[in-house]
Amino acid sequence: MHIGFIGAGKVATAFGRYLRTCGVAISGYFDHHADKVAHACRGTHSRICRDAAEVAAISDIVLITTRDDQIQGVCEALCRDAAVGPQHLVGHMSGAHASSILVDAERLGAAVFSLHPLQAFAQEDKALADLPHTYFSIEGNDARLKAVEKILEKTGNRHFRIRPEDKKCYHLAACVVSNYLVTLMAYGMAALEQSGIRPKEGFQAMMPLIQGTLANIAEVGSAKALTGPIARGDVSTVRHHLEALSRPELSELKAFYTYLGEKTLDLARQDVLQDLSKADAVAQALKKG
Repeated sequence: MHIGFIGAGKVATAFGRYLRTCGVAISGYFDHHADKVAHACRGTHSRICRDAAEVAAISDIVLITTRDDQIQGVCEALCRDAAVGPQHLVGHMSGAHASSILVDAERLGAAVFSLHPLQAFAQEDKALADLPHTYFSIEGNDARLKAVEKILEKTGNRHFRIRPEDKKCYHLAACVVSNYLVTLMAYGMAALEQSGIRPKEGFQAMMPLIQGTLANIAEVGSAKALTGPIARGDVSTVRHHLEALSRPELSELKAFYTYLGEKTLDLARQDVLQDLSKADAVAQALKKG
């Protein structure tokens, strides 16, 4: 199986490089940005293609790795040129969209699918280093997609199948645990800065706590991993926190703390905080702000 990429961004380049190290043949790349496609092809020893149709002509699997809002248009253009057909597997790597946006290729007999790596691609080399430990989701119903599963078996990556109708909630979950985690860290560092500690230094100081918390979640689950004042029902500490955020310029941070505090209390009630009186006291403190 030869895999070609239409779009040479970080995802396509890192994934192509990774596949090549695992012995998977990369046929070529096309991208409107000459520097990107040249970089991707150098890293995969593959062909610089003059257009998307050339990628399809030399590939068994065509991965459309453009921006999400361009995927369907690229597929439609390929189909207008009759560049894909029953000999092809045509997929994209968007977490948000199902393979249904590739329906034109399916009508021409191609097997369509989406393949999504559950990791961030902010930096190409970091993404490449993380790929051996990355889970993938595969979405699509064609029996020929066994070929995609075999590629992941060759690379050693764990993967699971997902239904088209579940793709939206799947992607939402990935955004919450990745993108929203960044937002959570930003608010935490903003609070730390109020104590006179610079965010960069503060983040390094907090790293063992962050990593330890993630390890606890992995071992015992979210509810049991909770620690801290809300998990203990320590209402006096919660009140101290709220007092520290009483200045008008900290109102946004206070609202953020209160909302997450209420959600944390809901989680704590499931397991670690069984004392109803303590739980109710914390709830009242958070409500009063």
